[in-house]
Amino acid sequence: METLFIQKKEGRYDLTKLFEHLNILADGFYRIEVRKIRKKRTLDQNAWLFGCIYPMLLKALNDEGWEFVTTQQVHEFFKSMLGKEKFVNKHTGEIVEIPQSTAEMNTVQFATYCEELRNYGREYLNIEIPEPNKLWNTSREVI
Repeated sequence: METLFIQKKEGRYDLTKLFEHLNILADGFYRIEVRKIRKKRTLDQNAWLFGCIYPMLLKALNDEGWEFVTTQQVHEFFKSMLGKEKFVNKHTGEIVEIPQSTAEMNTVQFATYCEELRNYGREYLNIEIPEPNKLWNTSREVI
């Protein structure tokens, strides 16, 4: 399988590479997938998650009686609760949910996941996790 990248700019795109590739293929049926490329989550986003969100959730969860020890445990807990991908068996309709890797999330998915964590903290743990900004780590006490 070969991947071709095509950029649309100012409403126009150059399909020369696509046509060249299609012309050299043998006769047969082919599937062409079109997906918008999005940047994976950023290092700043990841630093905010593991340096601010998860430590605050760890402390609040412990205050509520949970016995989590590390932010990695909190990470796995919330991935299994909030960060799931659904897969459907097209024959039976059965749905299974598998925790999604946050490293594979794009910036939009990651921001949505972090907002879900902030909402969980606000709704169930009575904590306010600061919004992402360059100064988040200077505006809170060390945990």
